[in-house]
Amino acid sequence: MKGYGVTVAPMSVRVADFVQLARETEDAGFSGVYIPEAVNDALMGSLLVAQATRRITIATWIVNIYLREPGLCAVATATVQDAAEGRFVLGLGVSHRPALEARGIAMGNARERLRRDTEIIRKALRGELDMFGMKFPSPRHPVPIYYAALALETARLGGELADGLMLYMCSPERMRKSMDAAEAVARERQRPPGSLTMTCGIPVFLHDDLATAYEAARRGLAFYGALPFYNRILAKSGFAEPAAQIAQAAARRDPKAMAAAITNDLADAVALVGPASRCLERLEQYRLQNPDILIFAPNAINEDYASAVRRIHRAFARLN
Repeated sequence: MKGYGVTVAPMSVRVADFVQLARETEDAGFSGVYIPEAVNDALMGSLLVAQATRRITIATWIVNIYLREPGLCAVATATVQDAAEGRFVLGLGVSHRPALEARGIAMGNARERLRRDTEIIRKALRGELDMFGMKFPSPRHPVPIYYAALALETARLGGELADGLMLYMCSPERMRKSMDAAEAVARERQRPPGSLTMTCGIPVFLHDDLATAYEAARRGLAFYGALPFYNRILAKSGFAEPAAQIAQAAARRDPKAMAAAITNDLADAVALVGPASRCLERLEQYRLQNPDILIFAPNAINEDYASAVRRIHRAFARLN
């Protein structure tokens, strides 16, 4: 493995605390800081981290392509990569249909949109795109592009076009299946071995009391289970009944029933739950599938978010 990363969410803390947590992630020896995007701008957060760190890889986790014109995304990416001196990875994704519709955005064919935007961004980053006679700036270092790939079809598109995958909330078996799908296409396209960096994010509900950790996991995972993409993955991963129950509860806007539908087996299949020793045991099942990078996604349990991130540092830093 190439290392372990940690997600640090700008929307969960003040700006100064976000930057400080990124520094502490670097100081703890982790290989990467992965910056989610929800009610924040992941590229702006990446720029702040690039200016505040020296060694660690910085990645968007992920940039929503529907919220950015691709040329503008390329310009911002070039700025971040120059500040990061080659340490930046652009994670791209298509978000979720309900989130886009709430903004009045029609998703259309998401994979075709991802293909189109990738081609435009790459062209701009190579200095081959111009507008009104002005060339788009090209960074001094190349920018790897990774795909958020919940569907196997998107993993295959990554095998064709991307430099890596960003998987999330997968069982180890589902992670391996997605990696295999991407690697098969990469071989068909005669891409060199090692062209793809395989990363997988794992939600972590770290608490010494297992019952408390499970309860937090039920609440935290229910949100994702209500999203159509994740719901389908859960159903295809052997949890069709809980997935159906989550969807039904979400349709009637019943968050308690959504959480109740998350069984302990489901939580253990897609997350690390409980004391650190138990989480480390489960982590080994992911390591056996041979990804390049595993990414810990902290979840606060009866604490503030910064404390949750720091407990992840303490629990997993010795792996680096």
